[in-house]
Amino acid sequence: MRNRGGKNAIFCNCGLRTVMKYSMTVENLGRPFYGCPNYEYQIHCNFFSWTDGCEEPVYTIPISQEILHEFNWRIHSLESDVKTLKIMIMVLLAFVVTFDVCLGFSMLRFIVNK
Repeated sequence: MRNRGGKNAIFCNCGLRTVMKYSMTVENLGRPFYGCPNYEYQIHCNFFSWTDGCEEPVYTIPISQEILHEFNWRIHSLESDVKTLKIMIMVLLAFVVTFDVCLGFSMLRFIVNK
């Protein structure tokens, strides 16, 4: 069963929709669980819950709202930077293509006039 965030969405202590991963431990190899999506960024709430619901979720001390706001601000700032860079790349590509076409016509005129 996949968690796409409908009525049965599971949220971690950060207030984010959890992600489903698979255990790599010997005791629970391949067993699916829900975890905090910020785990890979080293700023997370350590939310953990098996998908089969056999055990209660395990919580640790949640991170402060101040740190979460700073983290979210950084993510939005980086996303904005990526959008800006994409636009700059498209403008640069358009310039290069235009320059190449103009250069091609100039060379063609030079060859025809010879």
